[in-house]
Amino acid sequence: MRVFKDGEICARPGIASAGEATSQLQANLAAVKAVLALGSARGGVGKSSITVNLAAALAHSGRKIGIIDADLNSPSILAMLGMKAPRRPVVTEWIEPIAGPLGLRVASADLLPDVESAPVSFLEAGDEPLPEANGRGLVEVGYSKTLRQLFEQTRLGALDLLLVDLPPGIEAVTRLIRMTPQAGLVILTHPSELSARSARALGELAAANATPVIGVIENMAGFSCEGCHSVRPLMPQGAVAPVAHDLGIPLIERLPFDPHLAETTDRGVLFVREYPDTPLGKQLIAMAQVIDHATKAATQATAS
Repeated sequence: MRVFKDGEICARPGIASAGEATSQLQANLAAVKAVLALGSARGGVGKSSITVNLAAALAHSGRKIGIIDADLNSPSILAMLGMKAPRRPVVTEWIEPIAGPLGLRVASADLLPDVESAPVSFLEAGDEPLPEANGRGLVEVGYSKTLRQLFEQTRLGALDLLLVDLPPGIEAVTRLIRMTPQAGLVILTHPSELSARSARALGELAAANATPVIGVIENMAGFSCEGCHSVRPLMPQGAVAPVAHDLGIPLIERLPFDPHLAETTDRGVLFVREYPDTPLGKQLIAMAQVIDHATKAATQATAS
């Protein structure tokens, strides 16, 4: 597991207060037209694989897309895109994103300098250090501070859309709302009752903070049967649509489970390029356009 030590990422000179840090973050995002986070209250909903294929579909249509992998402990976006980080990232004032397929610009914890192969714990203000930290090489740093540095110091450039792949959990969305209040949100969930209930809590949090929610994606809503060319039920149905209705947000898409999605992400290739004519491939490509139009509309509404 990677370890991030305080001071490993060079701080921008002259930033001494939270207000100045916020100004730097906004300045770095000035050329980014929209920021859209993909979040889920529970893990295992396929958020990262959906993120990379959504990004690819948008980039294929001519949009300039960036991705920030905000899962600092378990970054996966680079691997899913078949990309490798430099063995020893250069510690400079700026972090250079890696150019990926279709012109994607990707930044993740893989680009941050690592110290040694040891566990890492993210310590927030007021937290007591864990006893295991003594003598075992466990390094504790602030998750929010590390994530903010990734946003502030990544040379994002001009982008039509910056996608943020969040780690699971409501607290991850809370951190992003505090850091980039202009960001929109897409909620991913399973069809299960428990996952839908968690999605409701996430939507309510976003509404309480005036965070625009583009909609809900119900992933693994069926099984894409290659032999019979149909989509069959995979889990109990009907829990997600009422949640979206109650929250007043659209159910963007109900995506089927396709084993090829896991296989392509393991190989580091894009599902939407290898299997564009499958039911899932067609839905991902169509969904990208729906999200693109909705994000543009939300950005214009926020600006007016």
